[in-house]
Amino acid sequence: MDAKRYTLVRDLFLAAEELSGADQRAFVVRQAAGDQELVAEVMSLLGEHDAESAKAEGENAIPLQASLGLPPAMPSAVSQPGETERGGETTSPVHAEGKNPAPPKQKKKASASEITQRGAERTHASPRDYDTRRSHDHSSPSQLLFAKKSRRTRRINSGWLWVAAVLPTALVGWWTYRSVEDSVRMALRNELTGVADSVNLVADQFMDNKSQLVESWARQTRIRDCVVELVDLAETRPPIETLKAAPQSDRIHDELQILSGVESVSFIVWNHSFTTIASWLESREDIGQPVAPTGAGDVARALRGETMFFGPERIDDSIEGYVPKTGRPAMACIVPIRDDNDEVIAAMLVSGIQLYEQFNEKLRDAALGNGLDAYAVNPEGMMISESGHAATLYHRGNLEMAPDKIADGLRVTDPGVRLSADTASKIQRRALPLTESVASATQGESDVRLKPYNNYAGESVVGGWRWSSKWHFAVIVEKGVREAFAPARIVWSSFLLLGSLLTVTAFVAASRLARRSLLDHAAVHPLSRYEIVSELGSGGMGVVYKAKHRQLGRDTALKLLRGDRHNKEDRLRFDREAKLAASLSSPHSVMIYDYGRSEEGEAYCVMEYLHGLTLQEVVARSGSQPIGRVLYVLRQVCEALIEAHGMDLVHRDIKPQNIMLSLDASVGDWAVVFDYGLAKPLSPDNSTYQTSEVVWAGTPMYMAPERFRSPTVMDPRSDIYSIGCVAYYLLAGRPPFAECDPESLFALIISEQPIGIGIHRGEEVPESIRGLVYACMSKNADDRYSTVKELGKAIDLLRSEYPWGVEEAVAWWKQHGEDR
Repeated sequence: MDAKRYTLVRDLFLAAEELSGADQRAFVVRQAAGDQELVAEVMSLLGEHDAESAKAEGENAIPLQASLGLPPAMPSAVSQPGETERGGETTSPVHAEGKNPAPPKQKKKASASEITQRGAERTHASPRDYDTRRSHDHSSPSQLLFAKKSRRTRRINSGWLWVAAVLPTALVGWWTYRSVEDSVRMALRNELTGVADSVNLVADQFMDNKSQLVESWARQTRIRDCVVELVDLAETRPPIETLKAAPQSDRIHDELQILSGVESVSFIVWNHSFTTIASWLESREDIGQPVAPTGAGDVARALRGETMFFGPERIDDSIEGYVPKTGRPAMACIVPIRDDNDEVIAAMLVSGIQLYEQFNEKLRDAALGNGLDAYAVNPEGMMISESGHAATLYHRGNLEMAPDKIADGLRVTDPGVRLSADTASKIQRRALPLTESVASATQGESDVRLKPYNNYAGESVVGGWRWSSKWHFAVIVEKGVREAFAPARIVWSSFLLLGSLLTVTAFVAASRLARRSLLDHAAVHPLSRYEIVSELGSGGMGVVYKAKHRQLGRDTALKLLRGDRHNKEDRLRFDREAKLAASLSSPHSVMIYDYGRSEEGEAYCVMEYLHGLTLQEVVARSGSQPIGRVLYVLRQVCEALIEAHGMDLVHRDIKPQNIMLSLDASVGDWAVVFDYGLAKPLSPDNSTYQTSEVVWAGTPMYMAPERFRSPTVMDPRSDIYSIGCVAYYLLAGRPPFAECDPESLFALIISEQPIGIGIHRGEEVPESIRGLVYACMSKNADDRYSTVKELGKAIDLLRSEYPWGVEEAVAWWKQHGEDR
């Protein structure tokens, strides 16, 4: 693949990647204009490439120096091998795991344990993260091997148990609940209707009785004669003092005290001119004064022959000469006074006979007897009685008005929400709408409403109301929704509890049956010999677990094909990795113990459990490495690849994350190469599973340039290039190229040289070492070492100048690797 072809494939892939899966192929076919090979290459790329992993690899290298508390590294620009710096772009710092965190407010040196995650258990699971949105089984480790069969058995068992036990109970419960709810609603409607009618009847009878009593007083001869005399006197327009001095006011007062039996009885008489002609006040200061504007309408109706009730209403002292007896609302009866010809000649108001107190008592008794909130409202929506429930709400902090201020002080409006102590004091009642019950009642309607609405404190209630057209007020009875529907709620809660218990019982029974089936299945499962200990990591295809052989007690690494990778291509790739890795015997290559598939199709591979740190973690803990150590480790990597290349096998994914380093007491540092998931034979034959090639297979920042140009061509010298990149990484503490954008990273690898090692390292690197690294990393494969064996010999010639032995390794591991 030449550069032009590569550019065409890349541009077409990037354009198609933005489309949904259903539209990608049609778009690629249309753009390829009949080039089927181009279609195959791009579709293979779309099907296999994980862009997040490639981007994470580019970001992963940038934060190493920041995490170690070192000065910021040089940007990912390029320079010639002669240790000279060139400008370039910088990239944003990220954590070593490759995930983008929020930028830190200040730099902080990370500890070794913070930099390396679970270093003691790191194994040949690739550190690359796959998309967490994909399907991935996080079942309990003890159930992992047989999870699929267990879950299926549990679903089947719990399904029929649920149908047999829970479903009928749920249906019966629902029917019972609906029946109880209907009964409760019917009983509640009857209750509200009966109480509303009863309270309304009590109020009407009270008003009728009191009005008839006062009317009988007005018909008394002595009172009527006195009023006639005063009316006649007023018609002569005498001086006001004459009216005030008239003895008739005292006679009327004396007679009313006798009739009512109450010394505090009071009265006022008005003639047709709406002028006060008699009064109970000793000073008579109100005689000669016109009727107060608020009572003029009631007086006018009384002068037309009707009996009216004034209030309950709070009386202020705005009337000249009148001082209210109490701060509580006043209630009075206004009756017409008739002469011998049955003509209305005046209107008389009688109060002070405890009308308001008795009216309040009637409503309070009705409320207490039924456990309801009962109160009366006038046409303006003002509460004109003293509600016991409102007083209770005030003491709880849920109402803004004190009990002695509620009557004729509380406008019954809906605050919108249930009030708290903070909001109750801020309520402006005049700006709020009336509650549903009061709004309906003041329109002259009588109704019962079972649909919950808010009362004057924002509580959810149901209620009934009756409007009295004769006396122009309404009585309201209300009950909290919680109390109103308590029986239905108890039934519903009981059946929910019963259903939950039955569900749990069905699940437990199903689990026991599934466990019994699981144990029977485990006896013949190929992995029943292994006990899962913990999850170690996730790679592009598999999930790796730490496991222990039940009989031998040996730690192993158990790799399972990921749940979202059970397609034919991935199964063949998984098979190929196990088969190729098992053919290797070098002590510096990971050892394969077992491989196969379960009856359910779970592909597994049992491998050597590697203790230690990956080379990426080594650099993360201590930065750039001593030259002698780099040569020592690279020589062991070469040993692993010499065997692989000798068997015509190319690794294709050599990188720091795929090389494990541990401490051996006899030789010091010990390196093991793992993850042969992308390995390919130079000359494939029928005995090797073949999978399709993709353009971006491998880790981009460690891939040789020819891998981008001709991805299907297998060349062992591509692994030599990757070894050179690893050497650069160990010496510099940074990868040779680091770009977040894969497209920019590919361009750098194909056409540019990395920044000099010494610039990152902070010190000069000998020419012999630079020459070795840059020879491996040559853009042209012909300019590299021809074989890994030749590279190994070149390393051997340099090792004598840069010794690294057991003592140095032990010292490093003691300082940086004790928590591995």
